Amino acid sequence: MAAMTTRGLFATDCEVRAARWVQRKLGTCQHERRVLAIASRLYDLTRPVLKLGMAENRLLRLASLVHDVGRCVSEKNHPQDGAQMLMDTTAIELSPLDRRALSFLTRYHRGAVPPAHKEDYLRTADPRTSLRAVLALLRVADALDSRRIVSPRLTFTMDGRSLCIHCQVDGDLRAARRVYGRRKKFRMLESLLGMPIRVEVSKADALLVA
Repeated sequence: MAAMTTRGLFATDCEVRAARWVQRKLGTCQHERRVLAIASRLYDLTRPVLKLGMAENRLLRLASLVHDVGRCVSEKNHPQDGAQMLMDTTAIELSPLDRRALSFLTRYHRGAVPPAHKEDYLRTADPRTSLRAVLALLRVADALDSRRIVSPRLTFTMDGRSLCIHCQVDGDLRAARRVYGRRKKFRMLESLLGMPIRVEVSKADALLVA
């Protein structure tokens, strides 16, 4: 996982300001903190294959914190609303490129992703390839922490043939299988990795430690 400080999960002042902004807008930042933790683990695992660096890790962490901020405006259109809020806010000090990148990541963290060079917010010279890889990680991390059920304990393994995600569930197993069996948010990362993503869901008490 990315470097930690005494502030815990947040590694930079920008992350602290982003979390405070989201907390003010939504009243909570718990889902976003969990998505950040999951995204960081996915980044560490897939970074060599996706050829990502620290700049992408920083954007992924920030995007994890701000991706749902538009829910303070509306549920249905929160990706669009959140992206525009990021373009307008002065609560987080961002470079023009970072502001465009976070707006892009927020806009497409849910729903259909357009072809390259058809995206909102990005300019011609912006690093689309790496930003689309960051988006793929964000979409998977968000899918793995549903607001509707108790968050599972997650284990990740990747062996060159597939990425396997083990979800150990304390709550309703049937509901968890419905939630984590959805494939749409995994397809972008599967395409970039060139391998399938397998999701295994089981009761936490059914897994015995030797």
